Amino acid sequence: MGLISLITNVVSTARDAVVSEVQDQYIEVFKCDSLGQDVLVRRGATRIVKGNNKGDTEVISNGSIILVPEGTALLLVDNGEVIDFTTKAGRYQWDSTTAPSLLGDSHFLTNAKKVVADAWERMRAGGELTKQQRVYFVNLREIRDQNFGTPKPIPYADPEYRNIYISMNGKFSFRIEDPVAFFKKVSSNIAGEYKVLDLMGKPADMLQPRMEFLDHLTEVVNRCGGVDKIMFANLPTEKTRLRNYMRDALDEDWLQARGIVVDEVAIAVITPDDKSRERIEQVDQSKMFGADPNALAAAAVLGQTEALNTAAGNSAGAATGLMGMGLVGGVGQMGATNAAFNYMGQQQQMQAQQQAAAQAAGAGVVGGVVAGAAAPAGWTCPQCGKTGNTANFCGNCGTKKPEPAPAAGAWTCPSCGKADNTSNFCGNCGTKKPEPAPAGWTCPQCGKTGNTSNFCSECGTKKPE
Repeated sequence: MGLISLITNVVSTARDAVVSEVQDQYIEVFKCDSLGQDVLVRRGATRIVKGNNKGDTEVISNGSIILVPEGTALLLVDNGEVIDFTTKAGRYQWDSTTAPSLLGDSHFLTNAKKVVADAWERMRAGGELTKQQRVYFVNLREIRDQNFGTPKPIPYADPEYRNIYISMNGKFSFRIEDPVAFFKKVSSNIAGEYKVLDLMGKPADMLQPRMEFLDHLTEVVNRCGGVDKIMFANLPTEKTRLRNYMRDALDEDWLQARGIVVDEVAIAVITPDDKSRERIEQVDQSKMFGADPNALAAAAVLGQTEALNTAAGNSAGAATGLMGMGLVGGVGQMGATNAAFNYMGQQQQMQAQQQAAAQAAGAGVVGGVVAGAAAPAGWTCPQCGKTGNTANFCGNCGTKKPEPAPAAGAWTCPSCGKADNTSNFCGNCGTKKPEPAPAGWTCPQCGKTGNTSNFCSECGTKKPE
């Protein structure tokens, strides 16, 4: 029984091997539809309708036809090795002695001997194939719309704002430049399709090539700022520069190791972080004021107005608000106003000085006194009449410098004693100016104030002596 079973198996194997070898003699036609934006590599499939090849798909008969569309590379793989490729569209014919075809050409007897030899080899291997032949189509088109975004702000050496931090996002595209290198090192001998998702992953779940892109992006944008002195706001207009820099940065990682290159880089949005935004606004404001003194003067006046409005709304009183800002007694007004007019009136002041100098130079001497000459500085001694004293005592007779006469309407603060206050609040403590005593006399009988005649206008009581 065992011998009979063995003989049966040998006969069956021989029959299957011969039948399979004969079925594989049909010449096949390989075509490839568009690979689109998702598929990078696709294994070629036969397109036989009449005379359907029912043999093994791992055998390509000698003389089979392969049609290559535009934007696609063709790779011929024999026993796992790339034996030929082309990147030019057109019609090609498989030419290999590995799998001879009885139907392939006019050398019938020669091919018949090779077919018998192949059938014998299959029979010895239990009917299994000892060869593998495949056709692969590789997408050479630009693979667009690959999203990228920095997960956190990256440093940027801006030529205007110095070291700032920016977040950016946009899109990039890549392309398979070397189809053989990509096939050997990335996709390999796949059974079906190798897609973009298999290479890059998703932005939320990045694979290594996409992570490498973001790593080198930081290097490239800082090269744009530190070396090329490009302001961060102008980066979206530097697509060509960014593309070339990314190619340089990724040449070893992508082109040599994977056969792909960066094709385009487009930045959609660049956003500075909060601290960088504050610095940018401060620098821009300083540049504006430096270039336009009138803008600085306007800003000073506006700041004074806002300060006065804030002080007026202070719950502790306007005087308290003004004291905290140094605006009581005209101090704030002098500081802000002088700052404004120092810039607004530079040209007018220079003109006035030039006119005064011209008048002094052309003035004559009248009665021993130079016309237009300014009075000597200092104070005049009331005792000996010496002028030009600048110390607290007269340089001639030692008389003490007289106290300055109080300004008209000056008042003394009842809280701190500060004299010569001229505004409505004390310049030292902010106490409000006391109301003046009413004119007239107060009736001792009924208390009416402001009486000016000899008898109270309310009750008739006589004015006290």
